[in-house]
Amino acid sequence: MKLPLTWLKEWVAVKGGADEIAHKLTFAGLEVEGIASVEGETVLEVNVTPNRGDCLSVRGLAREIAVLYGAPLKTPWKAAALKPSPKSAVGVTISRPKSCPRYALAVIDEVRVGPSPAWLVRRLAQTGVRSVNNVVDVTNYVLMELGQPLHAFDRSKLRGGKIVVRGAKAGEVLKTLDGIDRKLDTGDLVIADADGPVALAGVMGGAGSEVDSGTSSIALESAFFDPAVVRPAARRLGIQSESSYRFERGVDPEGIFQALGRAVSLILEIAGGKTVSAVDLYREKKKPSAIRFHPSEVADTLGGVWKESEVRSTLQGLGFSVKAGAKGEWRVTAASHRHDVSRSVDLVEEVARVRGLERVEEKFPVLRAAPGGGKDFSPERRVRTLLEHSGFWETVHYSFTSPETSALLGEAPTAALANPLGCENSVLRASLLPSLLTTAAYHVRHQMETFRAFELRTAFLPSDSGDSGRPEERRRLAGVLMGGRLLSHWSEGVRETDFYDLKGIVERILGLFGLSGAFEKGSAPFLHPGQQARVTAGGRTLGVLGELHPDVLGRLDFKKPVFVFDFDWRSLLEAERTERRYRDFPRTPVVERDLAVVVGEGTEAGALADFIRRQDVVIADARVFDLYRGGQIAAGKKSLAFSIRMSRADRTLTEGEVNEVIARIVEGLKGDFHAEIRQ
Repeated sequence: MKLPLTWLKEWVAVKGGADEIAHKLTFAGLEVEGIASVEGETVLEVNVTPNRGDCLSVRGLAREIAVLYGAPLKTPWKAAALKPSPKSAVGVTISRPKSCPRYALAVIDEVRVGPSPAWLVRRLAQTGVRSVNNVVDVTNYVLMELGQPLHAFDRSKLRGGKIVVRGAKAGEVLKTLDGIDRKLDTGDLVIADADGPVALAGVMGGAGSEVDSGTSSIALESAFFDPAVVRPAARRLGIQSESSYRFERGVDPEGIFQALGRAVSLILEIAGGKTVSAVDLYREKKKPSAIRFHPSEVADTLGGVWKESEVRSTLQGLGFSVKAGAKGEWRVTAASHRHDVSRSVDLVEEVARVRGLERVEEKFPVLRAAPGGGKDFSPERRVRTLLEHSGFWETVHYSFTSPETSALLGEAPTAALANPLGCENSVLRASLLPSLLTTAAYHVRHQMETFRAFELRTAFLPSDSGDSGRPEERRRLAGVLMGGRLLSHWSEGVRETDFYDLKGIVERILGLFGLSGAFEKGSAPFLHPGQQARVTAGGRTLGVLGELHPDVLGRLDFKKPVFVFDFDWRSLLEAERTERRYRDFPRTPVVERDLAVVVGEGTEAGALADFIRRQDVVIADARVFDLYRGGQIAAGKKSLAFSIRMSRADRTLTEGEVNEVIARIVEGLKGDFHAEIRQ
């Protein structure tokens, strides 16, 4: 939007130059993109955000400048004293009052349509608007000055001498002022006479009622049209006029009759004539609601010191009504032109941007914990946390995929889209695994040999109810892992992921739901027949896990085994055991000792670990971390190394106590398992 600086200064008397004013406006949220000289005047080009339709005018920007400088805002003219009457020379009917809650119309006879005076032509040119004639130019001038779109009809061309604000009828066509025949939609709002549409409300007038050199009587319209009606019509027809640009962002419903009076005054001054009648149909004046606001909220939100007087003067300067309430609280009523302000935090923002965001302190605000708050322990969050801590990345894929990707596991797609964006997104996915495997293959092609990823989202399965083939949306939890496993001890070395790594992760997932689960022989065709399992609990199938079938590996060019799991989320939730037993975290240090023993080849590591755990109550865990067979070990023997963790709940273990427990373990292993301690 372009506005001359001299025009702005007619509304607010400030001594600042263009650069200074531009700087203040920009830092107050109204970016001045450029300063130019047009027709000998300095013109500001301002970028107004969509929520600030009130600033799309001279008065709106002048109001902002007045607050920024602490100067008074003045109206440099006196509008015609129009008095609405119950009857008008042109009858007005509103059949869609929700789309047009206010409509004002003034009828002026004996006007002389002709060229505009030089000052008006020049000022419009400075704002980027071309001159048409004195009547049309006045409507554009008031639009730029007050932000209220107006439209002038040639009264003699209104058939039946009436105006009806109604919805468009199917098949109606309107030739707009640009000479194009526009096919209307039933959702459009039109201004019509007795025979048909004469304007598309809030967007553009019709050529059939245009004011020209032969016009002697005009009907001047000033109205409020619902942005939700104007915007779709303008977008569908590809029209962006100065009027639609403002109506889409919301005009001030309380400024409609004032704008009409201002335009009538200018027309009488420039084009002559006399006012015959004026009508103002205001369906239901909306009473603005008061916002409960305490001035201390500014400091609480932004930090620093903000005087109550400057908070009040800022809000009042912007047109807000401030009334004192109980206990220092204010009742702030937003101005009718500020439809974007409805909460107390909006008022804080207004104070901050006007008084300077540089005053906001660079420190973290005080955080107040709400009672009953805490971490999200929903099942989704718990599963995501577990898998992330196990080295998995969470992925998000499209719900659409290609038939080729869907067929990777030998499954047919559930449903095809009627109007897909492309073949790669033409069907709904019936499983999460094809997308995960495609992503894994992409990483392998880019030399990422180790890959772990999961997804918890919706798949589209064939419906059991036979509802016209409509797919059933089911949440699934699926994952893929391949390559090197995560090392839990320094001595484990590099080892490839195997089926038991997969099984361990699945067992941990089941543990979050309080389930142990039964691992039964599986029959999924896309999994290796000897490396898969079906997981059940309480007679319910929860999902499957296993190594991919060699045929599937070949189709994706995988050179190493790939392991996957796939669970039905609803089944997991329904099988969940809600009773839980919790153990407190240890409050004393945990002592960890390693012990390596040489035993017979047939001795099970699990039996040794269970024996170690039973030796003393201070032993929290015993875990095997190393298996060795080699030249230093006799034939028929093997070396097993255990990590033993010990702690007491009431105090820290002493060195002597730890050594005593280790000695007891060593003696027991020697006696029961004929073990030799490996140094």
